[in-house]
Amino acid sequence: MTLSKSISNSTQQPSICESIVCQSGFTLIELMLSLGIGVAVLAATLDIFSVAKTHADKQFAAIKQQQDMRLGLEVFEQEVRLATADSIQTADQDQLLFHANLGALRTNTTGMLLPGQSVIAVQDASGWGTGKTIMICSSTNCESHRLARAGQRNQLTLLEPIEATFPAGTAVEVRNRVVYYAKRDENGTTQLMRMVDGGASVMIGRLQEFRLSYWDDRGKRTSAILHVKRVVIEIHSEQPRGVMLRDVTIQS
Repeated sequence: MTLSKSISNSTQQPSICESIVCQSGFTLIELMLSLGIGVAVLAATLDIFSVAKTHADKQFAAIKQQQDMRLGLEVFEQEVRLATADSIQTADQDQLLFHANLGALRTNTTGMLLPGQSVIAVQDASGWGTGKTIMICSSTNCESHRLARAGQRNQLTLLEPIEATFPAGTAVEVRNRVVYYAKRDENGTTQLMRMVDGGASVMIGRLQEFRLSYWDDRGKRTSAILHVKRVVIEIHSEQPRGVMLRDVTIQS
């Protein structure tokens, strides 16, 4: 009797091994489903992150482009204001070349200048660079010269000697050669370039269009350099509000 009950109970209850197998199988399926859901969620998260990063990069590029345009046009305006009509050499739609004293480097001679003289005494010429162009101007005459060496506190050394006589107190100043022009990069994108005394740099990149125009004192376009009173620069970019203008009046 007891033996038969034991046999009956053993056949009705699953073995420990069978219970573990069943439990293990259920857990494995659940784990696989969880992993699948996790991978899907991770992929969706990465996609959202990628889209957000792309949008942020575009926003950053647009802000940087706007800043570059504003700063570049501010420098253009400040420098072109120093030009005069007779200092302009080239006034084309895509290029402006003029001379101006960008650093306000000025001094006066402390003695008379005579023809054949290549070292001139001045009040202070510290910091005037080798090769810079200078103008020596009295009330009746002007001469342009280049510096053979860096300026010293009390003298300037010229590459070529003085040709005329100048009285003591004659004004001497640096004249920088300034060029603004359009250039296309390797991708065909227009760049606004700035060159001062031979050193070129990109002022504004990634432009669609860059255009210069010149106006006389009656408010009419002119191609005659000596009649130029205003210089207008217009630039276009791909960014929102990507069109900017500057209307600059030059010195009389």
